[in-house]
Amino acid sequence: MSIAGNRQSMTVFLDDVDTWDGESYGEYEMTREEIVEFAEQYDPQWFHTDPERAKDSIYDGLIASGWHTASASMRLFVDGFLSETATLGAKGVDRLRWPHPVYPGDVLTIHSEILDVDPIDDERGFVRWKVDATTQDGDTVFSMEALPLLERE
Repeated sequence: MSIAGNRQSMTVFLDDVDTWDGESYGEYEMTREEIVEFAEQYDPQWFHTDPERAKDSIYDGLIASGWHTASASMRLFVDGFLSETATLGAKGVDRLRWPHPVYPGDVLTIHSEILDVDPIDDERGFVRWKVDATTQDGDTVFSMEALPLLERE
């Protein structure tokens, strides 16, 4: 059974998951205020914190930190998919990329695709889950392969 078919309020265990082409989910607007606030606390580079100076950068304006983009994308991933699973955490991510900058006013949506299911033992296993975030214009701004650990039923 595909997890995409389990969009009810039930817990999806590792044995319920198949590879699938995925679906798109959620919207998250990246505001100027949030971009600056996040960057001031976690990634205080000038092209994230100084709108005037950023106008003269290669980006032609203020851009979000990649870590902010990753955090917003993770929120969409949890809300859209991961919260329905019997997750036990994760062993990490592979192929983390920010192929296009995020600007104030961009609205992110994620697309999720399960690439592989790897049982470890009778109690748990890993899922290789591709997650991409795109803007309202279709630009891919974030990409990763998440490796969540799921409980088996």
